[in-house]
Amino acid sequence: MCRVKMWLKVFSMTLLALCTGVNASNLDRYEGYNKYTVFHDNEDAFNYLVDLQTESAELDFWLLTRNMSVVAVSPTEQPIFEARLNTLNAQYVAKPLMEEMSAFNETFTTDCLGSECELNRPRRQARGFFSHFPRYSEILNFMSALAARHPQYCRYESLGRSFEGRHIAALSISLNSRVRDRRVAYIQAATHGREWITPLTVLYLANELLNNLRAFQRVLQDVEVFLVPLVNPDGYEYSFTKDRFWRKNRHRYPGRSCAGVDINRNFPNNWNYNGASQNLCSEVYSGTGPTSESETAAIARYLEYNRNRIKLSLDVHSFGKFLFYPYGYSKNVVAPTRNLLHSVAQRAANQIAKYRGTQYSVGTSAGILYEASGGLDDYAYGNLGIPMSFTVELPGENFQVATSDIIHICKETFAGFVEFIRHVSLY
Repeated sequence: MCRVKMWLKVFSMTLLALCTGVNASNLDRYEGYNKYTVFHDNEDAFNYLVDLQTESAELDFWLLTRNMSVVAVSPTEQPIFEARLNTLNAQYVAKPLMEEMSAFNETFTTDCLGSECELNRPRRQARGFFSHFPRYSEILNFMSALAARHPQYCRYESLGRSFEGRHIAALSISLNSRVRDRRVAYIQAATHGREWITPLTVLYLANELLNNLRAFQRVLQDVEVFLVPLVNPDGYEYSFTKDRFWRKNRHRYPGRSCAGVDINRNFPNNWNYNGASQNLCSEVYSGTGPTSESETAAIARYLEYNRNRIKLSLDVHSFGKFLFYPYGYSKNVVAPTRNLLHSVAQRAANQIAKYRGTQYSVGTSAGILYEASGGLDDYAYGNLGIPMSFTVELPGENFQVATSDIIHICKETFAGFVEFIRHVSLY
């Protein structure tokens, strides 16, 4: 009996790690860390936090808005950080980070046994995929399987390779894959390794479109939907195996202990102008130059080659429940088509809210969060002339979404994606 109990305990712990991706090895370095939720309603406190985010390698900013921030702080930095917040009259709530992560130790059950599972496998395969956080190889297998099942409507390809040699895989979906559509809706995700929920929303879109083509014929008329679910496969894998909250790619520099470039600061629009750093150890290190990274260069090549066909660019991130449009590099610069961009984003937000009431804030990242340059949205709109360019920040209280909530985030976000794609027909 004791052996059975021990086996069940080991099995449940293994299943937990497989489903949530949370395990000892990728959280080891966060022992003693606190998660600080900081409330700041004055400019001095906000500017202090913006400076810290840009230059400090000891603090990891999960969210930074004009009146509230979420920061993971190492044990050695906590006294200094708290003292400075007190000086600035900024209120905060500190919680042990490991305690935060333990909230995701859910109980997992299966709803079929033995031969019943085998009988239901084709029907259950997609549903099961959206009940956990898949690794890189599983994502690629899912993408290739979709293309194999729908060869007339879906093409599986690679835009290039990451720093460590992994494919930057893509899916092209259209009503006839042999015909070159006049318009393209481009959507990418997982620019930051730790944002595990983001590729699932893009793959859910692919799965739903391909399995319900008749229902979406009008939306897809003369439109190609081009999806890159995993822009940063190296960082994504590293966040499973070594560091749960790894943000950057895995570019390593000889003789340097710090690694990685923030791909979201590496696009060539006002590169390194605001909200970016030339400190290699910074979370927002912008690289040695615009598109210095193999991942950024692969995306830029595709976008530049297809710039006259692409009418929509979406960059999917987490977390915060925001829909951003250009410009993000400066709050003093207004996009010429600002009213159209705001209207389209608001309509997408309205569609998302219909599922379960999730409310998104709409605006520029410079206005709602902070000024940051080198992102895809500014590059696609400002450099390439893509008329509709947006960044989506998905829901969540941190980067670890409960597995039971994955499908709900996918479904509500799907409604927003479809609304964005509908507007491609305007061009």
